[in-house]
Amino acid sequence: METPQERRDRRRAEKRQAIRTAAVKIALDQGLEAATVEAISAAADISPRTFFNYFSVKEEALVMEPLWRPEEFTGLLAARPDDEPAFESLKAVARILAARVGPIWADARLFGELRRRHPELAAKVRAADETKLMEDVFAAVRDRPGVAGKLHARLLVIGTFGATISAVQEAAESGGSVEELLEEALTLLENGL
Repeated sequence: METPQERRDRRRAEKRQAIRTAAVKIALDQGLEAATVEAISAAADISPRTFFNYFSVKEEALVMEPLWRPEEFTGLLAARPDDEPAFESLKAVARILAARVGPIWADARLFGELRRRHPELAAKVRAADETKLMEDVFAAVRDRPGVAGKLHARLLVIGTFGATISAVQEAAESGGSVEELLEEALTLLENGL
């Protein structure tokens, strides 16, 4: 059962995603210039003032939220038993993140189309150095049992998230179960493809 804080966080994330989806639909249907704060707010059934509780500029609403944050990933990883092998820990984290990503994956196609039409949007709002963020994730994995160095950690992380994304995409396209497809993808990965 959700705690009141978890419920608030979930509702806030859902509202943020609804605003983003409204913004992207306007930009795709009517053009980027038509995606004003006022138009986005009207489509999302909020006031412009409320819009600014979620985003500082309209461009932020036009770029898909990362599917996971490094600090979230490292927190989930840290919560795993200390003696658990790295790949087992990564699989457990992947299952948690895949369950969350599945429902919003359909929106990802809209964002992908907008990014294809307007690649400059992502550059405008990218504040963090993605390489540094990933280094934090790799470092967290390097400390897990059974990891034989930096390259091994990188391969484990990238392979696990590749399997996760593949399972979510396949589920969205085929209507299959994300959970079943993720288990299949992780087994393929574990068995060396």
